[in-house]
Amino acid sequence: MDTLSFNVTKTINYKVEPAFGNLDTLFFGEYEGFKFHYSLIGFDTLSEDSDHSYNLYKDSLIVDSAEISLKSFSDTLISNQKFNLRYFPNFSDSVFNESEASFKNFTNYSSSSILSSSSMMVDSSDTTVMLKFVVDTEDIEKITGTNIDNFNMSFIVETSDKIEGSLKFHSSETISGYYPRMKVFYKNSKNDTINFQKSFRSYDDITIIEQPAVKQSDTANISLGYAKGLKSLVYVELDDFRLPDRGILKKAELILNNVDLDSSSTFTIDSYPIESTGDYDVFNEYNDDPYGVNFTFMTTSNTVNGEVKLNHRSALREISKGSRVNYGFKVESSPVNNLFKSTSFHSLNSKDLFPVMRVIYAIP
Repeated sequence: MDTLSFNVTKTINYKVEPAFGNLDTLFFGEYEGFKFHYSLIGFDTLSEDSDHSYNLYKDSLIVDSAEISLKSFSDTLISNQKFNLRYFPNFSDSVFNESEASFKNFTNYSSSSILSSSSMMVDSSDTTVMLKFVVDTEDIEKITGTNIDNFNMSFIVETSDKIEGSLKFHSSETISGYYPRMKVFYKNSKNDTINFQKSFRSYDDITIIEQPAVKQSDTANISLGYAKGLKSLVYVELDDFRLPDRGILKKAELILNNVDLDSSSTFTIDSYPIESTGDYDVFNEYNDDPYGVNFTFMTTSNTVNGEVKLNHRSALREISKGSRVNYGFKVESSPVNNLFKSTSFHSLNSKDLFPVMRVIYAIP
C-alpha cells in the first residue's frame, strides 16, 4: 500500500436559499434564531377517495362548509395558543410554489385575509393533538365565490400572537399519513341538510422561515448548516495525479477537523465534486445553488471524534484517468441532521488541523 497526501489550497463558504418545501414538518414560533412566520398550504383539487374534482358537483350541489386540519408532532396540548387561517380573496389558483417560495421572495401575504381562527385540541377519535379550522356557511362563499370550480385551494396558517419556542405539525411530505387535510361538506340546497363530504389532502406546503443574519464565524471556517443555507467549496491540489498502471485506488479521503471542542456529537456531511469552476475568492449569497453535481459521485460520512473523512475514490479515479476535470468539492450538511444546527471545520488558517486529502492505493 502506498499513501499520498494532497494539500487543500483553497476553501470558501457560500450561502443559498435552503429548500424548506421538501420537509415533513410545518413550523411555528422561533428556534435557534430562526423565525417561523407562517406556513403556506395548498390542497389538491381531487378528493382522496376518488378522482372527482369540485367541477363534478358544480351543477347539482353547493358547498356548505369546510374544515381544515393539521396534526401536531407533540402529544402535549397547548390550548391557549391561537392560530389564524388566511385565504387569498383575489386569487382563484395557487399563489405559491413550495420549491420556490421563501422569506425573501413571497410577497402575497399582504393579499390575504383572515378567514377563521382556532386553537389546538385533542381529537376525540384517537386522542391526537390537532389544529382544526372551521369555515362555516357564512364564510365559505368567500372562498368558492358563486362557482365551485373557482374554489381557492391555497391558505396561510399562522399564530395570532408570539409564542415561546416552537411548534411542529406534519406536512404533506410526512410518511405518517397525518398530512394537512381539508374536508368539504356539500348539500343540495341552502335549506337542505348536508348531503355528503369529500376529503382533500395537501400537495404543496412550506413554512416561510426568516434566517438569522450571517455572522463572521459563518465565513471564517468551513461552515455548514442546512437551514442557514451554508455550504463550502474545497479545492484539493492534485498535482496532475495519475494512478500507476495496474494501480488499485483504495481510498481518497478528504479529511476535515471540527472546530467545536465537543467532539461527542455526530454530524453527517455530504460531499460531491463540482461540475464547473468555483469562485474561491469571496463569500457569495445565491438564490439557487450555482454548483451542479453528479450524484453518482456523492459521498456521505459522519463526524467521529471531531473528524470527518469523505471518501472521493470514485471521483479521483476519473480525475486520475483524465476523464474528469478537478474543479474542487462541494461540502454541505446532510438533511438528516437537525436542520437548524450548524457546524464548522478548520480551514487553511489552522496550524495543525487544516484540511487535507489522503490517497491510498495498491499495486499488485
